[in-house]
Amino acid sequence: MFPKADNKRGFTLIELIISIAIIGVLAAIGTLMFMQQLPLYRLRDATRMLFSDIQSTRIYALRNGAECILEQFPANSNSYRIRQNGTVIKTVDLSGFKGVAFGSLDATAPAPDSGTFTDDRLVIQAGGIASTGSFYLKNNRSPADGRRIAVSASGKPVITAWDSATSTYK
Repeated sequence: MFPKADNKRGFTLIELIISIAIIGVLAAIGTLMFMQQLPLYRLRDATRMLFSDIQSTRIYALRNGAECILEQFPANSNSYRIRQNGTVIKTVDLSGFKGVAFGSLDATAPAPDSGTFTDDRLVIQAGGIASTGSFYLKNNRSPADGRRIAVSASGKPVITAWDSATSTYK
């Protein structure tokens, strides 16, 4: 009745199903790998923001010729703010970075809860001279990751990462 078509071009249904299955498996693997790295990306982003805000605090102090303060606010919380002459310039809440909090992974750190600044306040004088110390950020990932931002007397911040092999910041 109908002549048999001898068309050998195109894909069979089996070939299409196998191709879609392979793409699905690769997508699942890629999603899992991304989800495992997401806490680290959040920690790095929060660290860069705090680093940038430390630099901004120094710039505000130099530009306006007045002391500028970056402080954890309220004390022992997961937020910080920049103040100058009693005016709040910027407030940042780290809860937007899911799993990231102030705190050190080093149990022997002088202040494992947040940092080593007096009253958790980085004070930068009008001439750019800063109180020295460190802020610590960590995430709740397993294995845990952490970052330390140390500030020198000249107001220059330096980021170091937690090395889980040696249990130190490097």
